[in-house]
Amino acid sequence: MTLTYTAAPEDAGRKLFSLLRYRLHLSAGLIKRLKYQTIFQVNGQMAYTNHIVSAGDRITLTLPEEQADFPPEAMELHILYEDEALIALHKPVGIIIHPSATRNTGTLSNGLLAYLGSGTVHPVNRLDRDTTGVTIFAKNGYVKSILTESMEKAQIHKTYLAPTYGALPEKNGVIDLPIDRVNESSLWRTIREDGQPARTAYELLLETPCWNLYAFHPLTGRTHQIRLHAMASGAPLLGDPVYHSEESLLYSDSMGLFTQCLTCVEMTFPHPITGKEMTITTRPEWYQSPWFQEYR
Repeated sequence: MTLTYTAAPEDAGRKLFSLLRYRLHLSAGLIKRLKYQTIFQVNGQMAYTNHIVSAGDRITLTLPEEQADFPPEAMELHILYEDEALIALHKPVGIIIHPSATRNTGTLSNGLLAYLGSGTVHPVNRLDRDTTGVTIFAKNGYVKSILTESMEKAQIHKTYLAPTYGALPEKNGVIDLPIDRVNESSLWRTIREDGQPARTAYELLLETPCWNLYAFHPLTGRTHQIRLHAMASGAPLLGDPVYHSEESLLYSDSMGLFTQCLTCVEMTFPHPITGKEMTITTRPEWYQSPWFQEYR
């Protein structure tokens, strides 16, 4: 990926490092790693990071291709969007996003690496193994750092759809309940007064005699947030094998639902290179289920 920037009048007299950092949004760590690779150019000539820039100078750098530390693995992918900077997929149920210390294969990242043929990928948002929907991957660390910053600034907005057993307190509202681990070694979460702040906005979309359909908008990014908030507020997600009531589990089993019906259907964010607002959308697999079609 090649990045370019033409220095504005207000940039005159600043060091190249400052423009790389605050105009091209490279992290200080990345600049440090790249500065000895002779890839920074000003008006076509190699330049060091202490070079003093003049108005109108054209700054260019080509990011070196990164190498993955996990193997490629061919698999079927549902690509929603792709360009030079990023790729968006619809994540199916039953697959994890990225390799870990204990598992190096069988993930979406392995499949993407096979699809791309070289380089690597960096997941931007992570979904639980059995949660489906929009997943964004950056094609290099530079793009990942920009999207991570956008996430920290609350510029990335996500919408999830989920049917619940029972109803939330209001048709529209915000669940504000702190979340923490059940214990230090547990993967599961619980509501705890001394936990991390967690807020989820929601709105009722469809009401049926047996279940309700809600749109959820996480305002924070805690693990299992929507699933736990829904259960704690009296409306567990259909199919959820962990965060459920006895009644919701029995009803889900009777429907043949054994994993949570939760899909990230929309992500809106500023494009990491152009800054233009983008929206990526998808649909839940369970939209085609007879129990859902009956009430559409």
